[in-house]
Amino acid sequence: MKNELYKLIFFISVFLFSCNHDTKNTALRSGDKYKLINYPEHCFIAIYQKDSAFLKFKTMPNGKIYGKLVIKYSERQSNNQEKEFDHGEIIGQFKKDTLFADYIFADGTKRTHYRNPIALLKKGPKLVLGFGAIGYYVGKSWFINHKAINFTRSRFQFLPTECAN
Repeated sequence: MKNELYKLIFFISVFLFSCNHDTKNTALRSGDKYKLINYPEHCFIAIYQKDSAFLKFKTMPNGKIYGKLVIKYSERQSNNQEKEFDHGEIIGQFKKDTLFADYIFADGTKRTHYRNPIALLKKGPKLVLGFGAIGYYVGKSWFINHKAINFTRSRFQFLPTECAN
């Protein structure tokens, strides 16, 4: 008797779930109830000697930062070829006046993907790229001590610029 009751409850729940599941999909497909929200973009450029970098990001309502970072180095590699550039995405969040983010990028020559932490200190209108000791644990890299990140001898100081579409 118990088995028949459990079977009946199971079939009723599957039936109800399939009915609700189908109506949710049709509501999502309608498209006229949803709008694409465009968040303002912030663009920055940095030049240090012959090296340059471009940063573009958006801040979401939840405080998360999503954007792109491109770094072009002019230094020659050991095989006597010029390194193209590093390009990738940043995903992070501001904590007080510092943006802590993961920089997921591909090396311009090898097309190998890396993931490194970055820290950008907001000083007035500009962002200063910091550097510090990085630790690795279970395939993820992170700053060992956030208070020990050095922003004074930064190679890149990003100045605001107009965003090109």
